[in-house]
Amino acid sequence: MSDYQRFDIVDNGYDPGQVDFEIDRLTAQIDDLNDQIQTYQKQIETVSSHFNQIRNRYLRLAAQLKARENPVKEEEKSLSEENSESTQSNAEIINEAIDKAQEMISEIDEYKTEALHIKHELMEKLQDYVETLEKYDDSRESKLADRMLDYDINLDL
Repeated sequence: MSDYQRFDIVDNGYDPGQVDFEIDRLTAQIDDLNDQIQTYQKQIETVSSHFNQIRNRYLRLAAQLKARENPVKEEEKSLSEENSESTQSNAEIINEAIDKAQEMISEIDEYKTEALHIKHELMEKLQDYVETLEKYDDSRESKLADRMLDYDINLDL
């Protein structure tokens, strides 16, 4: 089946009801795609916000970890076991933050790719629609005008 809507030919051209229906259908489809794009953009903003929160937490933890890595040697001996656990805990938190950030970056890339794909599809459909309308304007009008001249009818096209 063709992607283009076929319209019935009536006295003065195409059936206006069919043309209006197709335009309404395409407009609704465009609106749906725009809504999807907005939803994806909101999701990207949410993911970006979460990513920034995790990055800030990571930076705070990294600063704390750095501060803990520079203790006095005597304190280091007495607290070596405690620091070891703390360092391990901080390293786990940092690793979790890095993993979460990488997941979010991956999600952002997926949303971006999907939004671009939807935008590309929309542009192709709009181009097809414009080409269809241009074909109608050019070829059908001149053929109809020629036919009317055969019957000595002037439509002032």
